[in-house]
Amino acid sequence: MQIKQIAVVGCGTMGAGIIQVAAQTGIEVVGVERTEPDAEAARLRIEAGLEATAARGRITPEQAREAASRFTVTTELARVADADLVVEAVFEDVELKKGVLKEIDGLVGPDTFIASNTSTIPLVILAAATSRPDRVVGLHFFNPVPAMKLVEVIKTPVTSAEHVRTMVDLAVAMGKNPVVVNDVPGFVGNLLIVPYLLDAVRAFERGVADMESIDSVIRLGFNHPMGPFRLSDLIGLDIVHDMAASMYEEYKDPRYFPPPLLKQYVRLGWLGRKTGRGFYRYDD
Repeated sequence: MQIKQIAVVGCGTMGAGIIQVAAQTGIEVVGVERTEPDAEAARLRIEAGLEATAARGRITPEQAREAASRFTVTTELARVADADLVVEAVFEDVELKKGVLKEIDGLVGPDTFIASNTSTIPLVILAAATSRPDRVVGLHFFNPVPAMKLVEVIKTPVTSAEHVRTMVDLAVAMGKNPVVVNDVPGFVGNLLIVPYLLDAVRAFERGVADMESIDSVIRLGFNHPMGPFRLSDLIGLDIVHDMAASMYEEYKDPRYFPPPLLKQYVRLGWLGRKTGRGFYRYDD
C-alpha cells in the first residue's frame, strides 16, 4: 500500500520534524495539536525547519515552498480520519499515549495504519490500547528528524508483515534508512545509548573528569560527532531522564536509574539547548 496522506498527532520537536520530512517527500500531512496557540507554534516550527533545510542547501527554496503547501496543522483530531497512516508523537507518557491511540483508533477506518514514535515504551502496551494491534507499529525517528537517517521500525509478535513492509517502504521514500527491530523497552538505539549517557553523568559526579574533558575523550578518542553531555543537551535532559526512568521501570537494572545530577538539572528547568541551559549554556 502506498501512503499518500499522513496525520501526525503531537507536533513538538519530533512531530514537527516528521511532518517536515513527509511534506518534503511529497506526502500530504495533517498535524494535530491540542490548542490553537500550540498549533500556530507548530506551524512556525515546521516552516523554520524548511527554511533551515533550504539554507543548508539540502532542498531548494522552491522545494521548501512546495513542502510548506503540503501540510496543515489543526486542533481537530477528527481530521485524522482521512489519513492512510496516523503517527502518534505526543509526550513520552504511557497513559497519555494509550489514550491518544484509543481515540485515533475510534476515528479511522479499518485499513488505516497506526504508528507510535515512542522511544522507550514497549509497543505492545500501546498496541493493546487499540482494536487493531496487528496494524500498530513503532516508527522511532531520531532527533533532529530532517538530518538523522535512522528510523527504527518496531514490531510486536502480532504486527502484520504487510504493516512492517509498508513502513519500511515509507521510511525509504522519506530518505531514511529503516532498521526493523523487535519490541523491547528502548529498542536498539536507546537500549544502548541511555546507559552510556547516564554513565557519563556518573563519571562527572565521581570526579573522574569535568564535562568538557569527558566529551573530548569521546569525540577525539572514538570519533563521535559530539560527547555525551552535548548529546544529552541536544536530546533534552527531560527526555533523557524520562527515557531512563521508563526503562528502569521495565528492567529494574540500576544502569537505567537517573543519576541525582540529571534529576536536579531537570527540576531546575535546565533541559538543554531548547531552554538555553543544560549541562552547558547556549546563547545562540
